Amino acid sequence: MNDSNSKTLLSYNEHVREYVDGTLQIVTGAAKDWIDAAIDNLPLQAKILELGSAFGRDATYIASKGFAVECTDATEGFVSLLQTKGFNARLLNVLSDDLTDKYDLIFANAVMLHFTQSEFSFVLKKLFHSLNKGGRFAFSLKRGKGESWSNEKLGAPRFFCYWEKANLEPLIIEAGFVSWTIDEAVTQRVHAEWLFIIATAP
Repeated sequence: MNDSNSKTLLSYNEHVREYVDGTLQIVTGAAKDWIDAAIDNLPLQAKILELGSAFGRDATYIASKGFAVECTDATEGFVSLLQTKGFNARLLNVLSDDLTDKYDLIFANAVMLHFTQSEFSFVLKKLFHSLNKGGRFAFSLKRGKGESWSNEKLGAPRFFCYWEKANLEPLIIEAGFVSWTIDEAVTQRVHAEWLFIIATAP
């Protein structure tokens, strides 16, 4: 794990309350449409893993549709908060920890955007191999070019890597996925332009 990711995780861990207070508390708009598409036609017994569960907003929505969600986060602060709220949650850093199970859906909202391009490619391949046959990986990214650090929302530095559809698709193919959707959306977030992706394994 490089310095940019360690520093980003430290900022999250030290500013859990600021993140919760500064984040929309309900699932709505383009993100809701994307989540609905990610769980569409999945059996209720589907095995679902969420990366970066934070305070459990998206897991709560998915669970409201009848699914069980295994929540994880790379920061102890969020895992403790999730457990306090009654979620099945554990510490998991997808960069350094192994995934020991197979899933029908791996869900990561605003997680992959904190990785450098090489980290992103590494994680994408790792998660591909952690999907069951026909499994899906749903993730979101900030749309744009380059990389930057931002103190927005937390008042502490977080690393971001921005993506366009054209430079994302080759990595999805390289990881082994056979089909995918990439929806571009303008949201109400500080960074308005986002990409919502669902990639499907063979």
